[in-house]
Amino acid sequence: MIKTIACGLLLCFAFFSGNAFAVNCQRASTPLENTVCNNDILRWLDATMAVVYRTMLVKNDPIKVSKIYNDWESSMVSCTSDSCIECAYYEGISLIAEADENFDWQGQWWNMRSPNMSGGTLRFSRSAEWSVTIDMHAWAGLNEDDFTAEARKIYGMAIIDRVKETSNCKVLIIPKKDGSLQVHSNSDWGCRMSMPVGVFIDGRYEKADRDPRPKPTLYSIGIINNEAQDKQFRDIVGSDYQAFVDTANVYIYQEDVDNIGAKVVTMWVRGAANTRTAIVMYTPEGKIWAARISPSARGELQLHYFTSEDKDPKKMPRTILGWKLRYLDN
Repeated sequence: MIKTIACGLLLCFAFFSGNAFAVNCQRASTPLENTVCNNDILRWLDATMAVVYRTMLVKNDPIKVSKIYNDWESSMVSCTSDSCIECAYYEGISLIAEADENFDWQGQWWNMRSPNMSGGTLRFSRSAEWSVTIDMHAWAGLNEDDFTAEARKIYGMAIIDRVKETSNCKVLIIPKKDGSLQVHSNSDWGCRMSMPVGVFIDGRYEKADRDPRPKPTLYSIGIINNEAQDKQFRDIVGSDYQAFVDTANVYIYQEDVDNIGAKVVTMWVRGAANTRTAIVMYTPEGKIWAARISPSARGELQLHYFTSEDKDPKKMPRTILGWKLRYLDN
């Protein structure tokens, strides 16, 4: 049944997508396509339009969304300059995304799509008819930065043409009728080069005085398989549980060197990968091993080791021992 529904959705998507995909610049064949492909801003807007269109096909009546898109696409034929095409993209994105032209810009919004120990906020002030001032704060682990920008309003959206003290960073902010904001940046060639490592501003933002995201757990971020296992892990590590969560800024699978069928996840904090790191190892039978490394009050790196098995550090699995020796000499 699920497979049937999925196939139906794919067919529906394929039927209504038409040409609503980012221009394939390796096969550009019309003056409009070649103009888009030779302008970084237009390529970014074309890719953003494709994302917005696909999203709205799922959320709204696909026939209605497809008609709006096709009518807009037909109107593009009259454009013969880069500035005309750019303005047309803004108009089309606003129409398809159903931007709220009566949006109240005052306040602070939080990025709901940021991973654990990462985030971003937008605070708007001095909102006028044609412009708004935006203060941005974004972070990933210990990497963070603040930016201020003046955005122009067009078709109900806010366009940042250049973030202060950065180069080539453009941001499109779409206000939604549910009170949220959808943010798209030219991260591939602009904003990413201006931001600290791992920091990004794209995502869905919600208005709140404090971070509205649910408090993360090792289960909710996918390191532990289920709630029962998460509880078992809490019982084993005790008050160190939150320290493990706070270390899980970046996390990846690692090989089970002991070959016991264990899942192994290593994690670290961006900006402190060599001083704030951890490893979690567990088997389907419920055996758990975990360790974390962090600086002591005197700045020396310390190992904290936990297990449901023999607690003698000399008997820790080779997988964890090998991980430990990357950071500590003994």
